[in-house]
Amino acid sequence: MSGAVLFEGKSTPREMSTRYRLFRRGMALLCQLLFGYTLHGGDRVPSEGPLVVASNHSQYADPVLVCVAGPRRLQWMAKKQLFGFPFRKFFQFIGSFPVDREGGGRGAIRAALVFLAEGWALGIFPEGTHRGAGGSREAKSGVVILAVRSGSPVLPVHVGRLPGALSRLRGQRLRIFVGEPIHIDPALRGGSAYREAADEIMRTIYALPERHVKEREPS
Repeated sequence: MSGAVLFEGKSTPREMSTRYRLFRRGMALLCQLLFGYTLHGGDRVPSEGPLVVASNHSQYADPVLVCVAGPRRLQWMAKKQLFGFPFRKFFQFIGSFPVDREGGGRGAIRAALVFLAEGWALGIFPEGTHRGAGGSREAKSGVVILAVRSGSPVLPVHVGRLPGALSRLRGQRLRIFVGEPIHIDPALRGGSAYREAADEIMRTIYALPERHVKEREPS
């Protein structure tokens, strides 16, 4: 089964469809006007080849915000409960395919590996469902399994909180940070090793804002 038959549309691993490109540009403009959207490290996104894009997940808008930040068409692993009416068409449009957590997610892993083999960029939230600021940040091992089995680098992305009206008046902005691609050891094996590597990826993601500040400090 190829990614081309899983989703309708004209996007390819190297080219966005016109409709998706317009959607992404429109959302970027809206985010700039409403939230002062600023992207840091966007030039770090590999222009082609398989890629696992791993992001933190603290708000419902995160999938769209990562799509806005990434200059490549993404496919997303998403829990199957999201595919009910009236949101099914939208999640399919942004490239989501359902994950059955109760069933172990093996079918979703196979589908994700097909996409990566075809050269797609795959979006994933290693923490699973979105979490509040005080929620658990325990990472799932799926992000590492996909990287090891496909030979794909992992691109860490940190999405900041959407500022409210009062926060915007105080000068706060929506900031998205992109880190350097992480290459996982292809010889890595075992559940504990996968979880440890996934935790390290999440630590890297959450450290991106602070690392950006340090990089800007004069030496």
